[in-house]
Amino acid sequence: MQDLVSYLKSLDSRSVLVGVGNPLRGDDGFGPELVGRLGEALPFKTIDAGDEPEDCLEQVVALRPSKVLIADAVAFGGRPGDAVLLEPESLGKKITVSTHQLPLMMFIRLLRERLPGAEVKVLGLQPKSIELGKGLSPQVDKSMDMLVQVISGLAAAGDAKR
Repeated sequence: MQDLVSYLKSLDSRSVLVGVGNPLRGDDGFGPELVGRLGEALPFKTIDAGDEPEDCLEQVVALRPSKVLIADAVAFGGRPGDAVLLEPESLGKKITVSTHQLPLMMFIRLLRERLPGAEVKVLGLQPKSIELGKGLSPQVDKSMDMLVQVISGLAAAGDAKR
């Protein structure tokens, strides 16, 4: 978690957080829900990519970010609601299941081709359920609240320094 907080502190006006997921599939809606809860009072841009992140590729590229953080539900073997900062390469190696592994990896590959100098990382949150028609599980909802508090607190601290 310390790695995640340190990374979040490093996000600035040349960074973008891309929320990926399908809100109709329970905890898979983590990414878009995080973007929605964060709002716009942040030092970095946010984009809700829904469940087809490749559709927002041009929008991300136009921002010319130095850092891209992709928020997505990722089954990495943790407890439901656990958050982890991942290198994209780990999605296909040590991660057992990602709810969008093929489209997400295609999106990351396209990002790297179009933004060769940008750092791309994944904010993965362990889902409890990706069942169709369910909302966020209590575990993921609680983790989401914590992440929003941490990110909003970092943004407020950054504003105070300016």
